[in-house]
Amino acid sequence: MLPVSPLPWHWNSWIAKGAVAAVAALVLGGALASILLQGGGDSEPGAAAAPKASEPVKRKLAGLSLAQKADAVVVSGFSDSDQVARLVSSAQLGGVLVGADDWFGTFKGRTLISRIDAQAARGGRVPPLVVGVQEGGLYRAYPELPPAESQATVGATANPKLAAEWARATARALARSGFDLNLAPVADVATLDSPIADRAFGDDPALVAAMTAASVRGCRRGGIACALPYFPGLGAASQSTADGPATISLDLASLRARDLAPFRAAIAAGAPALVLSLGLYAAYEPVTPAALSPAIATGLLRNQLGFKGVALTDDLSAGAAATGLAPERAAVQALAAGADMVQVSDPAGAAAARAALLKAARRGSIPAERLDQAVARVLSLKRSLGLLEG
Repeated sequence: MLPVSPLPWHWNSWIAKGAVAAVAALVLGGALASILLQGGGDSEPGAAAAPKASEPVKRKLAGLSLAQKADAVVVSGFSDSDQVARLVSSAQLGGVLVGADDWFGTFKGRTLISRIDAQAARGGRVPPLVVGVQEGGLYRAYPELPPAESQATVGATANPKLAAEWARATARALARSGFDLNLAPVADVATLDSPIADRAFGDDPALVAAMTAASVRGCRRGGIACALPYFPGLGAASQSTADGPATISLDLASLRARDLAPFRAAIAAGAPALVLSLGLYAAYEPVTPAALSPAIATGLLRNQLGFKGVALTDDLSAGAAATGLAPERAAVQALAAGADMVQVSDPAGAAAARAALLKAARRGSIPAERLDQAVARVLSLKRSLGLLEG
């Protein structure tokens, strides 16, 4: 495991004073997870119920062309500030991914994001979600912004109140810099031998569920939306999906009892978005990444767990997806399976994905109802963040 950052001095007294409360919170968190895990059996993949869109969302959706709808479900990476400015001025893009390579300090970062927003407004478009990847400790795309504490360090305190404050402080700093959505914190249950052990709250499902739910509330208080990776859980993966195909060999009962607990808790806490894993799950479709699987993206997430927010794929440019499918093919398959947004960090791959989604929509490979459902969820998220008026 990589080294993690120590807790700031002013948290120590808080932990000591809140020890009793922390234990109580964990007991309640465990009870909640136990109750939630008593849910029903599998649901057929089928079509998920259409979200109840607000009138402003319905009006905006009705005014979008098919090409704009295809653009609206893509989170794209970019090569430089000029390229992303041209992109958002010409397309009704769902989101732009600002990664570590795009960030040259807070001042330049804020300037970049302001330019993105200005270019979108100039074209009369709904601004794209500005998407960040800020976990904690060593896993920060923007090193001068919080949190200095890794998620593993916070998890070791077993204090949900601390997790909520950790998430709130991070969200607040990101919001001040112009971000709308953060792909964190990680909701996976990970043992010490997991490839993501030092990025998770811990290996106890009840503890991770309590800490994850608290973090969802902290993100909301901090002023941005958080999308929690990696549904339905990557803690037992054979390797990181950034490196290549990763297998999760757990049977269905183990997956439910262990990995789904934090996601159930996050949904109950009102999580606005989740990140769909690119892992291969033996309990479902062992040769299809979760983000591309109707059984997981619709059957499990929507029909069984009742999630109503935005389901965003993990990066389709990553090793796990790119090894088997080009981003454009993976994007079409993911939307058809039930994802609402596709994330493609490679700019060329994102452009190809947008073109492929439009082509699939015109052919009916992605049904009009499915595309409208996805766009409506994206617009609803943007409206909740003040990016869509009404």
